[in-house]
Amino acid sequence: MGEVLIDAYRLSLKEVNARIREAIAKGFKVKVKNAERVYGLAAGIDGGEVEVEGNIGERAAMLIGRREQKERGEMGPKIVINGNAGAYLADNAWAGEVVVRGSAGNHIGVYAYGGTVVVYGDAGDGVGQLLKGATVIVDGSVGDSVGLYMVGGTVVITGDAGEALGDWIVGGEIFIAGECKGLGNNAQEVSLTDQDREKLKALLGKYGINTNVEGFRKIIPIKLRPFYG
Repeated sequence: MGEVLIDAYRLSLKEVNARIREAIAKGFKVKVKNAERVYGLAAGIDGGEVEVEGNIGERAAMLIGRREQKERGEMGPKIVINGNAGAYLADNAWAGEVVVRGSAGNHIGVYAYGGTVVVYGDAGDGVGQLLKGATVIVDGSVGDSVGLYMVGGTVVITGDAGEALGDWIVGGEIFIAGECKGLGNNAQEVSLTDQDREKLKALLGKYGINTNVEGFRKIIPIKLRPFYG
């Protein structure tokens, strides 16, 4: 597979994404530099491989993948960011893999239906809010309101969390190895099962994260219909 380098410094978002799509359609791997001021880079792509050198703006990788890819268990696009990522990373993603080799801003993985987001640093508030079915892994600490209104999927945190972890969670699961300042409404801590341990070992091992699974705690809903009396 050949490579195409895109310098985003003097390009509009529309121009950058058009060049990314054109290169992917021709079978090239795409490398992007100077993307810190680009908001929405690689939005809506459903295949190919994109690597970003340096930091990236907000809403990168939003709407990536397609419902059909998730339903068929297909991989979707792969996006690697060799720097920090802004807020709303992988918003509404359906499939694919987004890897951040730095830290990320607020609200990563919001509404994500499928795929995997991995952050090797810290992340901000609202990680995995309204998560539908994706997997979000943060190899560091996170802020407040992680998993707010989460209905499916998995959030893994190897560090600490702020206030209201799992606030109004109605589905899915959160695993945390560090401390949290407090659980949110409808969130409860339960013991890990053998299946949980195997799942964590597989996820952490796949991404080279060296954290003992026995140190994790699991957060799930108390009620599956908390808004109904």
